Amino acid sequence: MTIQKRVHLVKRGLKSFLSVKPKMQAFLFSRPILASLIFISLVQCSSLPRPLLNQSKNSESSATSETVMKRSAQVTGNPWRRYRQVEVGYQGEWSSLSPKIQPVLVDAGFRRRSQETYLPRQALVKQTHQGPDGVKTVLRKGRENAVVTYQGKQTEAAEVIAAANLVADAYTLFLFGSSWLAEKAENPSLIGTRTLRGEKCDLVTCRIRPGLGDSEEEAIIAWISQNTGYLKRVQFSLNGLDSTRGADADVTYHDFITAPDGSVWPTRFVEMVRRPFVFKAHEWELTSLKLEGQTVR
Repeated sequence: MTIQKRVHLVKRGLKSFLSVKPKMQAFLFSRPILASLIFISLVQCSSLPRPLLNQSKNSESSATSETVMKRSAQVTGNPWRRYRQVEVGYQGEWSSLSPKIQPVLVDAGFRRRSQETYLPRQALVKQTHQGPDGVKTVLRKGRENAVVTYQGKQTEAAEVIAAANLVADAYTLFLFGSSWLAEKAENPSLIGTRTLRGEKCDLVTCRIRPGLGDSEEEAIIAWISQNTGYLKRVQFSLNGLDSTRGADADVTYHDFITAPDGSVWPTRFVEMVRRPFVFKAHEWELTSLKLEGQTVR
């Protein structure tokens, strides 16, 4: 790597770090791994577009993007509107950095595997997480604060509840994808195309209000395959916690299954943090799937 290239990366890293909210910066500086985080932020910057709430748009782009989003929802069976009850099992691994940077949000001692129930028409999410430290449950209905228990005992810790709100909403987005976005998206706009693992994707940016967790609004970029219509990646801002505000991340879908009724479901998920610095946060797999009580996987 040339000196000029290194200088360019350092400048980009500094700009990315300084663009996040002061509380986020203070949070990072409070961590003992400060030196490694700053090094990463200086030399490894995201090349992906940033999810922004003020993306420029025009009426022609909006019409095209709505068509792209609706097609994606349709080809996957529109599960957010179709089902009364969806049950899933997950199992995954956190990166070594994730629990150090966001210990409350990650909650690695309890969030290793989970059984989750989604009732779309009631806007209800039930999650039972398990890990080396025991069992954690989360019950979130609409915009009400989640009820969170550890080993059967309810917690009133505000940060824990805020993190549970964010996780419940984000995992609804991850599971239902473009079907969920097609109903929630405001001001969609097509901002270009990118190639992901050899597949050309339309990039649709939009706003969702309310946002994920306790956030008032969130910026989203959906990567939708021009070939299959599947949602292949979703980028999102993270405004639901003081410690994440100003950051953004994405989840890329690597595998899919088709249920007997024709609906399509992602089975392998990889989450990357993109700003203020790039690192792999989490990878998990769908281990079980039930639709209206009928076992699919």
